[in-house]
Amino acid sequence: MKERLLALGLGILLVLAFEGGLRLFPGLAPPPLVLELAREGERTLLTVNPAYPRRFFTGALGDQAAPGGMRMTPHPFVEPRPPSAFRVVFAGESTVQGYPHPRRLSAGAYLQAMLQDTWPQRQVEVFNAGITAISSFAVARTVEDAAMLHPDLMVVYTGHNELYGVYGAASLKQGGGSVWTKGIYYELMQARLTRLLGAGLARLGNPSPARASLLQVMAQAGTLAPADPRRQRASRTLEENLAQIARCCREANIPLVLCTLVSNETGFAPAPAPPPLAEPQLGEWARCLEEAGTLLQGTPGPDAARRALGLLDEAVALYAADARLQFQRGQCLQVLGEGAQAHAAFVQARDEDPRPWRAPSAYNPLIRQVAQAQGARLAEVEEAFAQASPAAGVGWELMADHLHPSAPGQVLLARTIAHALLTPEEEARLRSDGEYRAQQGDLPVEKLAVCRAMIALLSEPPLDTSGPEHVAQLQQESQGLWAELSPAERAGCERWARGRGPELLVLNVADQAFANRDFALARTYYQAARLEEPYTVWGDLWATLRWGRCQELQGGLEPGTREEVEQLMGRARLLALAPDFDPALLAFFEGYALHLLGRRAEAAVRLEQAAADQGIQRTFSFDLLSLLTEELVALGRHAEAEQQVVQITGALGQREFGQQLLNYIRAAAAH
Repeated sequence: MKERLLALGLGILLVLAFEGGLRLFPGLAPPPLVLELAREGERTLLTVNPAYPRRFFTGALGDQAAPGGMRMTPHPFVEPRPPSAFRVVFAGESTVQGYPHPRRLSAGAYLQAMLQDTWPQRQVEVFNAGITAISSFAVARTVEDAAMLHPDLMVVYTGHNELYGVYGAASLKQGGGSVWTKGIYYELMQARLTRLLGAGLARLGNPSPARASLLQVMAQAGTLAPADPRRQRASRTLEENLAQIARCCREANIPLVLCTLVSNETGFAPAPAPPPLAEPQLGEWARCLEEAGTLLQGTPGPDAARRALGLLDEAVALYAADARLQFQRGQCLQVLGEGAQAHAAFVQARDEDPRPWRAPSAYNPLIRQVAQAQGARLAEVEEAFAQASPAAGVGWELMADHLHPSAPGQVLLARTIAHALLTPEEEARLRSDGEYRAQQGDLPVEKLAVCRAMIALLSEPPLDTSGPEHVAQLQQESQGLWAELSPAERAGCERWARGRGPELLVLNVADQAFANRDFALARTYYQAARLEEPYTVWGDLWATLRWGRCQELQGGLEPGTREEVEQLMGRARLLALAPDFDPALLAFFEGYALHLLGRRAEAAVRLEQAAADQGIQRTFSFDLLSLLTEELVALGRHAEAEQQVVQITGALGQREFGQQLLNYIRAAAAH
């Protein structure tokens, strides 16, 4: 016996020693929450790591290939932050991430704009820590890691993925255990030895299967009956995880806001499931539902609703505990003006949905209890959405799909969180929803992109049975949005859809509008790109320079634009400290900025340095040559301008563009 214990102890020591040795190799470490990008003196440019969510998906999806979308919103920021800064971390799932909207139109972005209006003397920044498809267990781990950001406030919106989400009660491998066993599993998945073995087995095994959507992977967990014990287990673990989040925030002295949950009640139909009936009752029950469904198609009137309700009452007599049946009853009662009864039926339908993608009604009382017990503030999202909806419940007006808010819903979510934080006097400083949406760049092309994304989501399994009529409406809306787009917007959308041009949709459209010389439209889209991707080469530096150039070509820079361009030069120099940043790129960006600021001699020097690089010539030929030609001509260096144009356009095969510039140079020289 002693020998066995000794052998076991030695084995454990060897494993621990091997694990300790592997920690010398940074590549085997789980992705950290924060990455360092560059350092300048006491200033450090950091970012939230987009790859951070991989630590939760490692080993969590069985034999399935890891689906796409497992990225966190990058958020570059500078440390040390100024004394006036007010930092918020907004943690949760895909709703927090902003899906299906771009990040600048997410609730977190709107919350930042609202708090900035309220406290103009502060520098407000909201970190979006939303991760698609995770359960509250993973949210709690994220909150623990996010404490290193030393936020002044933590906001948490979680609970929709307690069953099917990663580390949820019905997820594929590890979800069924307690919080304690999930914690052990999670720590094992973070071990270097585990990650090394996993990488080795992946290399030795078969090629990974085609990537499926995350919903399709999660749907393999199957349906859950209303009495399935995993539902009760999910409720308990949500409570435990929320309490753990509260304890973490209290120990770190971080104020906490917990949010109640909202979902699509009146528009999203539950998944169909055969009831436990034998023939002939089963056939009669199915007939009643089918005929009622036919009567409810389109826009039914009161007579059709009464007839359908009569059929459904017959079905209730045979078997009442069916989510689809209750949903149809809610539709009938809604048409008949019985709002309270309709809402009760819709809630029952959601609670008994055999595919519980949405949080059941029991979760919100639980969230309220935890907030009260733990001394956290409460954002009453459920109440706010109910007050903004018909009596029958929340529907497509505020929801984009089954649980993600629509564009108006994102603003309402942010406003509800702000309401939990602000005094009435502070709240009175907030602007209208329309003003915030305009400020953040709620633009036609992204309305179209969201519409198309929802058509795709709701047209394929497992959600294709939940709203076919709404899909038809979305298709009609999509056609209308497309018809209203300008030629530049259409061209930018098509190029983006083909995977060409910038990855950012609004930047693709902006570049196309600039090429079409529609500078007012281009400036609008460049501004949206700036909000979308600060501290990045394309979404920030390039977009800001083109944004300024549009105004210059329309008559000259305004003081506010000049200030933005001057600030850009500081960001460019900080970004240039990153190891892989091309010095020629910095020369081009600085030359561009100096041109906009009217500092001609300095601009010419930096643009000439950039022009010596072939990569810059290929990537930025139009702006590079246009600006360089303008500066050299203004300095009286006409021969040098001609030489640059002939050399670069000749190498790139841009004869027509070169001739246009040569004509400009010769005309200027003649005067």
